[in-house]
Amino acid sequence: MDITRRNFVASAALTSAGAAGIAVAAATLADTEQALAVSSVTPAVDKETGEEVPTMNYTEPYLLTLRPSCEMNVLWLAKEMCEGYVEYGPTPALGERVEAKPYAFEGLRTSAKADGYDADPENNPELEVCQLIATLEGLEPGSVVYYRAVTVGSLGEEVGERYYFKTAPLPGGDFKFALLSDMQMKVRTKETVKVLGQADKDFIVFAGDMCNTPWKAGEWFNVEGCYEVEGEDDRGFFECLNQTSENTHLLQFMPVFPCPGNHEFDDQRVCTDKDFATDDSKWTWKIYMQMFRPLYPEQDYSVNGKRWYSVDYGDMHLCSLSVARWNAWDGFEYPGWITKDDISADSAQVNWLVDDLKHCDARYKWVTQHWHMLNRGEDGYFPVSTAIEDPENPGAAIYPDGDNCWNVLRPIYEAYGVDAVNFGHSHVYERYYINGVNYIEAASIGNNYRNTADPFHPSGNLPIIEENNFRSFMIVTVDENGMQGHGVQASVETSDVDTEVGYCGRVFETFTIAE
Repeated sequence: MDITRRNFVASAALTSAGAAGIAVAAATLADTEQALAVSSVTPAVDKETGEEVPTMNYTEPYLLTLRPSCEMNVLWLAKEMCEGYVEYGPTPALGERVEAKPYAFEGLRTSAKADGYDADPENNPELEVCQLIATLEGLEPGSVVYYRAVTVGSLGEEVGERYYFKTAPLPGGDFKFALLSDMQMKVRTKETVKVLGQADKDFIVFAGDMCNTPWKAGEWFNVEGCYEVEGEDDRGFFECLNQTSENTHLLQFMPVFPCPGNHEFDDQRVCTDKDFATDDSKWTWKIYMQMFRPLYPEQDYSVNGKRWYSVDYGDMHLCSLSVARWNAWDGFEYPGWITKDDISADSAQVNWLVDDLKHCDARYKWVTQHWHMLNRGEDGYFPVSTAIEDPENPGAAIYPDGDNCWNVLRPIYEAYGVDAVNFGHSHVYERYYINGVNYIEAASIGNNYRNTADPFHPSGNLPIIEENNFRSFMIVTVDENGMQGHGVQASVETSDVDTEVGYCGRVFETFTIAE
């Protein structure tokens, strides 16, 4: 039997940026949605229409690529091991077809009991998940490609909605991208992401912490019968980033370039169990690396496995690093604050970064990492390095490498002409400009972890701007005028004239990143 969930006809028109460099995307999709009743199948319910829609999939498609000018990977997650393919072409008529490769996605678990998850991941049943990946090759730079994903499984063929994406331009072409991080199932995440999705952009840079506990399947997508904390049923990663209502364009329409955060380290028991935290075998990035598989072809889940990559998009070279820290134990008690994936001076990751930047001739250089380069408050007192036990004071921690973000990475960024470094972790909008480099955190999703009374970073550097009063994100534009950053308000604040701080969609600051 054929199950056609939705069919779209899309306009190829893509809006250009407005006067401030930001515009709501005007390209629309005409929804001709039809749901077919299927006997002996328990149907899912479409959130928008309320109609029963049988589906073999957990997610809509999402896009990943290391060659954005000529290649795109279309991925989606299904409820059973199955087959699939993608139809694509330069018009909504499609015309080309490529088979998808299936992968058994390992490690996602659903709740062990009706009232929640067991604290030990192994005590929760593993969920069957099939990841389907179709690679579209030989695409023209700067072109619009229409596509739809088709799942072939126990219910027959399930034909997905028709979407489109635009390949990266050749050097010299204009583009825009959004900065996002630290969703983590937070209260206003979906609303913030929706506003971001309505802004005109070509891709998303995600600075880590996609969800809170990555092995919990329900934090990635809705799972029928799985326990969910009241109010969190629509805060999962794909519930937020697959939104399409009100002209929202997210992962179905553009690639995402992520880096891992501390919440991608898989098991939060490292916070409470000292022995657990010191056992490297307990630290894993398996869920994260599978979710974004085409960016990490080695799939090395070990400590210091290759969780970094670089990609060229038009005139910009983007490096994605693995720089995250866990407060595995009290800061002054061994093992203290632990950084996994080494960034010491002679580490594999740092050697790769130096070599990558050394051979880069792109007009703009950008780095994304999770750990904030200039941190404040409690985090400011502890270096980003692996603690060792003080031999003269057993049970106390020392940090022989110092603050490796500041002492190791910063000089590299300055030496090789990096224009900007974006990071996350603190859930606040802030930026610094130090020795020619812009340091940017632009993920104030409504749950920031700092306030202006916190102590400054030990370096003494003060932020050019720090905004905690409303939810916000950043859009970066690249055109003939250079590279510009635009801070965009994502919440509505309307108390009275004296305290009003703007409106949803307001560009509250614009600054030059590079010319």
